[in-house]
Amino acid sequence: MNKKIAFSTLCLILVLGTALFSLNPKHASATQTNGEKTLILYDAISGAIPDAKVMSFFDFPPGDIIQTYENGSTTLDTTTSGNSTYAGWISNATNTLGFPSLDRTAGFQLDFSIQVENESHTNNKRAGFSVIILSEDARGIELAFWQNEIWAQNDDATGGLFTHGESASFSTTTGLINYQLIVTNDTYTLNANGVPTLTGPLRDYSKFEGFPDPYQSPNFLFVGDDTTSAQARVRLSYVAVTGTERATPATSPSALNSPTLSPSPTAVKDSEPCPWMPWIHHGP
Repeated sequence: MNKKIAFSTLCLILVLGTALFSLNPKHASATQTNGEKTLILYDAISGAIPDAKVMSFFDFPPGDIIQTYENGSTTLDTTTSGNSTYAGWISNATNTLGFPSLDRTAGFQLDFSIQVENESHTNNKRAGFSVIILSEDARGIELAFWQNEIWAQNDDATGGLFTHGESASFSTTTGLINYQLIVTNDTYTLNANGVPTLTGPLRDYSKFEGFPDPYQSPNFLFVGDDTTSAQARVRLSYVAVTGTERATPATSPSALNSPTLSPSPTAVKDSEPCPWMPWIHHGP
């Protein structure tokens, strides 16, 4: 299949996805207060892989990676096809109905449960599993997970764009671990099973000038493998985001039908993914 057409088709599927949401007090770790909202994006108790209407899954080349539900979690394995494959889930205010506003001043939180069963990399500035979360002003953090370390991707102000930042020695392989990524003002803190593990300043990745550029996308979440320099096998059992209740509904399904949201085949270069795929800077 022509790569341009494949990319455009995949973009259309992701952008047109909308979702219903549910609240689950048993799993929501953030206390609910006025104006605060927790949206559960995935809970393995469902007995299924993540709902594409809530967290859009992609892999490239298309069809190389298959999500599998086993042992009470969803497995994402990019080790089977080499470093050339990207795969992961995306959720944001555009394609996930009810996605909260991630206001740094009010504070927001990402809860996720994962086990990194295996990870390898050929570049010490890359990881086979990463989490990206961006606030409503597109400032945020990208955290990289190795088997024995969790670390932050830098921006220009903290050591050079997409270089190895602050880190913590930590075994990510010992079963499913409950992480809480808490953002307040200009600082993030990552807790692992309730224990503070890593903290540092938020980053501004907006100086990245490639295409597509998700690092200027507000209220954005990515979970998965976004590099050709690493690979991983990861179990995922839970994802929830807590932010601020929106005063107006998120983008309606009718608005998502606008043709301007989906590039035409001629608008996508042969080697470039669609605007929701955050991997361009992660080449060798």
